[in-house]
Amino acid sequence: MKLILIPKNIDEITKANDLVDGFIIGVESLSTNMPFYVNLNELKEILKMTSKKVFVSLNKNMHSKDLNFLKEILLELEKLNIEGILYYDVSVVNIKQELSLKKELVWSAEHLVTNSLSINFWKDEGVNFAYLSSDITIEEIKKIKNETDVTLMMNIFGYVPIFTSYRHLIKNYLKTFNLNDNSEINYIEKEGKKYPIVDKENTTVYSSNILNACLQIDEDIDYGVINSFNIDEEVIIEIIKLFKELNEANKDEINSKINSYFKNIDNGFLNKETIYRVIK
Repeated sequence: MKLILIPKNIDEITKANDLVDGFIIGVESLSTNMPFYVNLNELKEILKMTSKKVFVSLNKNMHSKDLNFLKEILLELEKLNIEGILYYDVSVVNIKQELSLKKELVWSAEHLVTNSLSINFWKDEGVNFAYLSSDITIEEIKKIKNETDVTLMMNIFGYVPIFTSYRHLIKNYLKTFNLNDNSEINYIEKEGKKYPIVDKENTTVYSSNILNACLQIDEDIDYGVINSFNIDEEVIIEIIKLFKELNEANKDEINSKINSYFKNIDNGFLNKETIYRVIK
């Protein structure tokens, strides 16, 4: 399994460069749920800094007004040494086909990437990577691996986006009640749990707990993704080092060391069987 980091700043890329196999970087105005975003010139500078695999996220739900800029960016990305492009919106696939572009695409629709049938549909459309949803179990992930030959990514550590809205929920709240708050991250508390909220171009609510999948993952997964959002830089570097040491024999030991850094950690839905299913 290769380790991929979603960094929260350029400095973190430098510090993690020798520890990971690659990075996922969000392009401003065309991606969402990233700890930070870059423009095209900044992306080119990052590519000069690292020889590791770089995936570029264009995972926003596109609007008509975005399409010309999206096409421009895709044409520019075609010239760059990147590993692949994460997408949510079908417009990315359509533009790639329309312009006969060669860069690999990663289907990254978060809650929708849950089964091999859909993944294989996109494979027939020329998509060779899939970024699995964090809503499915490890058994479902293994089943997908057995039923498709696309390259699979999955979240193995970090806060997980659970909700995104194009409404500015925090900004509207502050405006309504004449409040001032310049915090980068706000929190909503429910049933004793605190959920981080980021309101920039849109509003994203993250999981209250940090996902730690070290006990569940195995070498069937091609890329394990570590998200540094809302985690101290020094700590995320230590977490990466621990995942690099991970093997079948030391999983319990590594899990205990990772958990010792945090009070709000769990393994998400990896061991929680789905109870609602479509009737066949």
